[in-house]
Amino acid sequence: MPSDFALKTMNAVHRVIQKVSGGRAGWQVAGMTVVELTTIGRKSGQPRTVLLTSPLREGDAYVVVASRGG
Repeated sequence: MPSDFALKTMNAVHRVIQKVSGGRAGWQVAGMTVVELTTIGRKSGQPRTVLLTSPLREGDAYVVVASRGG
């Protein structure tokens, strides 16, 4: 399993690719759609955003798996 540092680094690089491309690249990884999920921190109340892959899509519904990079 990738380390926390590796996961955070990959996420940061992915965001740079999206930003540099003006949002034209970085929304597909290994044939899966990438979705941006924003939640509110339980203690801080601050928004937290992560990029997740979605292996399945049915209509407007996406399936996401919180697997910590696995």
